[in-house]
Amino acid sequence: MRKIIPCDILQVDRDPLKLKNIILQNIPKIEKMLIGDLQWYSQNALLVPGSVNVISVEPISNDRYKLYYQFDWNVFNACLDINQTETQRESVEFEVIPGALAFNFIDDTRPSTADEL
Repeated sequence: MRKIIPCDILQVDRDPLKLKNIILQNIPKIEKMLIGDLQWYSQNALLVPGSVNVISVEPISNDRYKLYYQFDWNVFNACLDINQTETQRESVEFEVIPGALAFNFIDDTRPSTADEL
């Protein structure tokens, strides 16, 4: 799944620090795609608000980069006496295109019961 984030970066300006700052400013636009479907971990899993943190941006090739990030998620279930917070580290590839950053997210939505049949 491709997500385009418009930005005023020039095609020749490929400084990873500048790219990191642009991504940090746009975290709210891509946060849901960055964390994916937390139900893979637990039906009660929730993102800890404000916990998405960009670790680094590293070049892969001429216009392609890899974003390393982490976030915290929490599972609370009073019946099972569970209140646990975990930190998840992930990465996603993106490319610099004229006037935008194009992220290549993997669709990780959990299939429904109907899909399994």
